[in-house]
Amino acid sequence: MYMNSIIKYLMKFKLLFSFVLVFILHLISPRLIAQSKNNPDVLTIPADLVNPAIVVGIPKPGITVMETLPNYTGTEVAYSLYLPVDWVPGKLFPVMVEYLGNKAQVRDNKGIGYGLSGGKGFIWVVLPFINKDHTKDVDWWWGDVEATIAFAKEVVPSVCRQWGGDKSKVILVGYSRGAIACNYIGLHDDEIAKLWKAIVPISHYDDGHILWGMTKEEQSLAPERLRRLGKTPQLICGEYTTFNQIGSDKNLQMLKEKKIITFEEAKSELRLIPLTELEGTRNFIKTIYPSGNQTIIDLRWVNHGSQVLLRPTPERKIIQEWIQQILKK
Repeated sequence: MYMNSIIKYLMKFKLLFSFVLVFILHLISPRLIAQSKNNPDVLTIPADLVNPAIVVGIPKPGITVMETLPNYTGTEVAYSLYLPVDWVPGKLFPVMVEYLGNKAQVRDNKGIGYGLSGGKGFIWVVLPFINKDHTKDVDWWWGDVEATIAFAKEVVPSVCRQWGGDKSKVILVGYSRGAIACNYIGLHDDEIAKLWKAIVPISHYDDGHILWGMTKEEQSLAPERLRRLGKTPQLICGEYTTFNQIGSDKNLQMLKEKKIITFEEAKSELRLIPLTELEGTRNFIKTIYPSGNQTIIDLRWVNHGSQVLLRPTPERKIIQEWIQQILKK
């Protein structure tokens, strides 16, 4: 009986402790969320999305599979295909086509398309950069540019025919190297340029004065590629950075060393400026093609990596809403 009294007492204490803990979390959680959304390290915000694992099998709603073209059977050259959870036969869906950043191949599953679509409403395709031997996709710069372009020209119409992609609503997206590829590959000639309803390059740009792994001759054609955009809308995004840390996460270490947890403090202490200004993207567009249909937004963080789009940030919402508005036109 004495033991029963102790157990009852402990149970009451446990219940009381739980109520107190919930009450405390209720008070501090909004503050923590607000603080994390103002943190220059966007990875402090918990991810609300995770790229679906690539599985072996036939395409089905809600899964990602690897597909290839007949000419590349027996090689590692392939693209990933994701059908949205709301996919049904006979219905048309917009298509999000993506190129990845450096240090990533298609099978690495490091794309941003799932973060931008939320896994529904869009067919999502990640395309490779094909190597010189046409045996695999490369994880650093461009490989065989002509083969990469030809692959895209064949895959995009094929996906539309086979899986209900709306060929009038194909959005090209890319992060880092993939962002540069939006123009370098996506506007390389008139034929491929006609595939896109809109283009969203995030973090870097084919700007005409940085080599980006190209030859000087290829670099010099950036203005020609930009003009090939015509009236196709383009949303250009970039994080904040410092002069010596372009396209890297080294600024994160500086944040930790200085114990900086707000964007405003980081901007002042590290002298951050938008990547689109530092790399001359804004000036390049203004000078070369001021009549183009471009929108530029600056992402209030210092991170450089595709994981940022798996977080529920105001910036991600802006990109998503921009895409939805474009699809309505």
